[in-house]
Amino acid sequence: MMKLLKQHNDTLKRAARLLIVYEARSGVVALTDDCPAHPANSTAILQEIQLVLAEFRRWQQRHGEQEYARAAILAMWASGAWSNRDTCARLCYRQAGFSTMALARQALVGAPAPESARS
Repeated sequence: MMKLLKQHNDTLKRAARLLIVYEARSGVVALTDDCPAHPANSTAILQEIQLVLAEFRRWQQRHGEQEYARAAILAMWASGAWSNRDTCARLCYRQAGFSTMALARQALVGAPAPESARS
């Protein structure tokens, strides 16, 4: 997930650089199709923005599908039935709804220790 967020950040920076360079040469950019002053010059900027939005929508769809599984594995971990997160992820990832154990482990990163382990 961090890799994807870094890619989005890099893409947004590239789009911002394109805007800055274009505005330095040609003036203010209007990102609408019906802009008579700059009819074709904003195409590269619009394409970059569309790519970023498409990648974000794909990420959001995957993240949304895993939200139920994440909540389920966090509840399993909070029950205190496991001695560590790795064991919980290994034994419960399918039951929670994850396709891989690695995704379940990632969902448990930063989860607080169960109440039974704290006392």
